[in-house]
Amino acid sequence: MALKFCRPTVPTTWLLPLLVVNLFIINLGLSISDYPSMKLWQDIICKHHLGLSTDELLPESECHDRAVQRELNIVDVGSSVSSTIGSALVALPLGMLSDRVGRVPVLAMSIISLFLSEACDLLICWKWHHVPLRAIWGSGAIMLLGGGRGVAEAMVFTSIADMIPESKRATCFQWVVAAVLSSELFGPLIANHLTEISIWCPLLLELGLIAAGGLVLVLFMPETLPARNSPVLVGEDTPIMSSDNNNNTNKTTNTITNNNITTTTTETPDKSSAQSPTKSALATIFRRPPIYLLPGSILAMPAVTSQYGIVMRIMPIQFNWPLSRASLLFSLNAAVTLLTLLLILPATSYLLYRRSPSSSSSPLQRDRILARASVVLFVLGSLFLVVGGRVSLVVLGVAVSALGSGVPTLCRTLLIASVGEHRTGSVFGVIAAGEVLGMLACELTIGPLFDVGLRTWLGLPFCLGMVISTTTCVLTWLVRDIDV
Repeated sequence: MALKFCRPTVPTTWLLPLLVVNLFIINLGLSISDYPSMKLWQDIICKHHLGLSTDELLPESECHDRAVQRELNIVDVGSSVSSTIGSALVALPLGMLSDRVGRVPVLAMSIISLFLSEACDLLICWKWHHVPLRAIWGSGAIMLLGGGRGVAEAMVFTSIADMIPESKRATCFQWVVAAVLSSELFGPLIANHLTEISIWCPLLLELGLIAAGGLVLVLFMPETLPARNSPVLVGEDTPIMSSDNNNNTNKTTNTITNNNITTTTTETPDKSSAQSPTKSALATIFRRPPIYLLPGSILAMPAVTSQYGIVMRIMPIQFNWPLSRASLLFSLNAAVTLLTLLLILPATSYLLYRRSPSSSSSPLQRDRILARASVVLFVLGSLFLVVGGRVSLVVLGVAVSALGSGVPTLCRTLLIASVGEHRTGSVFGVIAAGEVLGMLACELTIGPLFDVGLRTWLGLPFCLGMVISTTTCVLTWLVRDIDV
């Protein structure tokens, strides 16, 4: 049963705009801080290495020494691993909790933990004369309070899945992802201008944006947790997904059709299923075909995120780019991704429907086709980054990878359809836990690969993304048919 709070919530028809706008604000703050944080960390490490105590920033050219870059890699990976572990430990329990007490309380906890963690990092950098920079690893413990960014985004996706019809869900998911990526488009541009004033300006603005966006979201967001024992409303295009080796589940279903809407009540065969919904959800996810969709739902985003973090650090070393210019590759990625999510994918879906309405009448059939095309582009983008060697290849790799940015949302849409809407909260809890664990695995792997690559071949860390993208591509193509 959802916790009740006396709040001036907006109507549910305004839920999506509220989520999109405030998620943009929060992620804009995080995006604004990416480049200044990396620049400040590098500067602090360089000063310790040179034995300097001045507060003025050093020229970046003095900080390209291998020892400085190695320590920066250790600090960066350690910080990411610490935060990821903290998020992973609480992601699934918080997903289960959201199915009991509601989405808003869990969302509030996640935003608070995110704000406190970022504030702790900023305080340590401010006191760099007295506190070692590696102390930022401890800020990951704050994530135990609410899971941070991963859980917050999972609650947003869950709330949308609670309220939005299945046929429109993929589009709504893409709008949410577009909001995040819009922030990444403008964040580096804003950060570059603010850093010219002071390195602290964008970092303080980050805290203000997280606080403002989070406060508005928690105060005005309506609770979307469905009441228990309420009927599940599904449209006439409700899918049943299958593959070559699909297993049938035993259910007894009573349906009453009225004005093309079917009210479906599922009878549970035994009491153990009702007593363990999370266990049932996990068992369903790890069957075929849902298990084929897990890599695309969970690993695509961590792979891309870890790769782009390495790109920003490799460009100054390999091509003598300043960090400010390297950070603009994030804007390039965001711009192409926005074009993909808001124009290319919807237009392609419409063309599929117009060209062959009989075979592509189901939105989920079209999502499956688009998911297959997206994972192929994901593989090609990773291949260009591995080859590298020239600026043009790196830029091309970033752009082509962005063309495949629909993979997470498309795979999540298909995954929810395959396991059932009544398990939405638990499923997104699993996705959040899996995504942070995937991020942990990527950071633990790509960090050492980057360290080795500094001495051998700078394309080495991108091999991880190549492996993940290829695996995702193969498994996504194994999802065969969707019967409507």
